[in-house]
Amino acid sequence: MKRLAHAPHRLYFFLGALAVLLLFGWWWLSLHGPHSAQAVPLHALLMPLGVFPLFILGFTFTAGPRWLALNATDQYFLLNGATYFAGLMLVLLASSLGWPPLRSSGFALMLSGWLAVTWRWGGLVRASTAPDKKHPQAILAAMCGGTLALAATLAWSAGVAAAWLPARQLAFFGFLLPVFVTVCHRMLPFFTSNVLRPYQAWRPYWLLGAWLSGCAVLVIAGSLPVHLAEALTATALSLSFAYTSWRWGLWRSLQNRLLAMLHLSFAWLTIVFALYAADAFGLRLGSAALHALGLGFMATMLVGFVSRVTYGHSGRPLEAGNLLWSIYLGLHLSAALRVLASALEAPALIVISASAWLILLGLWVALMLPAYLKARVDGQPG
Repeated sequence: MKRLAHAPHRLYFFLGALAVLLLFGWWWLSLHGPHSAQAVPLHALLMPLGVFPLFILGFTFTAGPRWLALNATDQYFLLNGATYFAGLMLVLLASSLGWPPLRSSGFALMLSGWLAVTWRWGGLVRASTAPDKKHPQAILAAMCGGTLALAATLAWSAGVAAAWLPARQLAFFGFLLPVFVTVCHRMLPFFTSNVLRPYQAWRPYWLLGAWLSGCAVLVIAGSLPVHLAEALTATALSLSFAYTSWRWGLWRSLQNRLLAMLHLSFAWLTIVFALYAADAFGLRLGSAALHALGLGFMATMLVGFVSRVTYGHSGRPLEAGNLLWSIYLGLHLSAALRVLASALEAPALIVISASAWLILLGLWVALMLPAYLKARVDGQPG
């Protein structure tokens, strides 16, 4: 266990992997319990704010200092990671015991941990003299959005019912999606250019600005709600993601499994916002768009990115073996089932999808965890 203190990504990814198992296990049990409907509002906030942030921190504090041209170490990652994880555990415990005050204490602990890491990242951005800090600044803005999402979630947990919808919109469109599209904008063309030849990297900043502006509109329009603004924004985003996916070389990426994992996940964004636009225009699809976003895009992209970073920083070959590839494709199928379950209002499919996610993510975590607890296979530090 002492190796978790060797590098931020080790601890954050380890705790994130445990959080994934606990959260998906909690939700699977909730679906089979007598009060499953009561768990839905908590599920809608706890899953995005529990599954992804620890992995985001692992990536940010591993790759981020390089973006900023800093040789920085994070002396507090053990404390901050443990604080966020402990808050998450308190929320899960409180939901099982039915103790609202304990649940609020858990969200407060998560918020305090997130404030600390946001302050730390902001300090690195300010200290950097790198000529181009647009991506790190976008990550910082998204982390501030995460602070607002957690604050709104805490308010909802404390009894402010009106805070639930802004909390959900902030979690998805003010925090997580801006982080994901910022990282994709920087890293997908970079990774692709290292694998495919010839390849012309294309990542104009106006494109990232348009994506982030669209996210901001969806936070506001979805919280009010203003459906026409949601529909038009989602339509524009869907078209932009379809063009970008083609421009970045989706079909060519299939030559390399580990690279294809990133591109196939990114391709979900076209579907996500087509569903979002259709719903906003009046075709009632339930939570299909949000599950396409959270599971189809974010969760499968998480598996792709974390697998790549884990292999690279443990000295392993950057190759997706048959087991990882099968898990990854299975997650896409399970995500599609969950989207279909919302569109068709088919509860049985929800249970099947949740069971598949729990099994497949359990296999993935078992594949990844040893890398965080063992020395690098190439003998290098980190």
